[in-house]
Amino acid sequence: MACYNLTMTQASQLSELWQAKLAARDASAMRRSLRPPLPIDFCSNDYLGFARARDQQTSASTHFPLKQHGATGSRLLSGQMDAISVLEQRIAHFHNAEATLIFNSGFDANIGVMAAISDRHTVFLYDEYCHASLIDGMRLSLSKHIYKFRHNDTAHLTKLLAMHAGKSIAIVIESVYSMDGDLAPLEPIVALAQSHHACIVIDEAHGTGVIGRHGVGLTQHLGLHNHVDVRIHTYGKALGCHGAAIVGSRVLIDTLINFARPFVYSTALPPSSYAAIERSYDLLSTDESARQRLDLVIERFKNHIAQYDWTRFNVRWLNSDTPIQGLIIGDVTRTRQIAKTLQAAQLDVRPIFSPTVPSGSERLRICLHAFNTVDEINLLFNTLLKALESKAIHS
Repeated sequence: MACYNLTMTQASQLSELWQAKLAARDASAMRRSLRPPLPIDFCSNDYLGFARARDQQTSASTHFPLKQHGATGSRLLSGQMDAISVLEQRIAHFHNAEATLIFNSGFDANIGVMAAISDRHTVFLYDEYCHASLIDGMRLSLSKHIYKFRHNDTAHLTKLLAMHAGKSIAIVIESVYSMDGDLAPLEPIVALAQSHHACIVIDEAHGTGVIGRHGVGLTQHLGLHNHVDVRIHTYGKALGCHGAAIVGSRVLIDTLINFARPFVYSTALPPSSYAAIERSYDLLSTDESARQRLDLVIERFKNHIAQYDWTRFNVRWLNSDTPIQGLIIGDVTRTRQIAKTLQAAQLDVRPIFSPTVPSGSERLRICLHAFNTVDEINLLFNTLLKALESKAIHS
């Protein structure tokens, strides 16, 4: 039997690379770390508060074996059950589509769909503010023709479409952009896509549950669901659970079942996750009160913004009509200091830096929820104003 004398050695070259990368993050004051949430939530994507009531909600399900903790395999092996197909049919009906396929997460769905729907000749034209998962999905496809257009700039998109006229084109956008909270100009994009016979892929992650009656998303709210080829509805935001669904034509869904690698090769979600998705759709279909409360919170927040001249603090509100509100500070150190002041008051507000947002647009990303109270919003603005006026933070 071989005997190996293992002793402590110098760090491998790769581990030295890791240290160097972390040191570079430290030098720019942008190193990430993990910490638990604070009591007053202005950070999570639980816009409707569904995640807070999850135990009560999932217990109402009778269609999934909640005592089974794992799926035991992919859906192409042992992870399939009739109740999942019934749920997918219901989701397709809710979103006015022929068919639906549930993925384990929005990231999985975005990565999987890009490679599955394309080949090496496909031209991807994507909004520069698209989520990293969409960009990663395009990079993992066989295509070498991946181009970004300026954010929400349909004139720039028009030029790119003209440059690639006659080719197989996919336009990739989001309904609500996760850092700015603004909406895609979907109507002109649909018109452009039709004139160039292009496919549209829209990530409805932050529109699901928030935009339109019953939270159907931007595409259906505008009545454009028959003109958008691929819609991705993520459940880890307003629906307060886990997973995602891609909705579209039957041929799209069959293509994904056969060629979307994250679907084919991943163990399926546990039954409890499908039950949570089912219950969230129950709530969306029957109860508009959470969305109405959220709209009131957004209106109240925007009224606070309008009360002050923020230019004297050298900051700028993005001031969107969605739950995502951004305060552009434009400096890493100052952004971090202001965030720490808010956090010291138990306000869970997180600073956002490059590469998540462009350098020079460092910000506080403030997420609003149906459950945020008047007192919480007042505390946020009072604390923020004191921080902005502080000489210590300005120095």
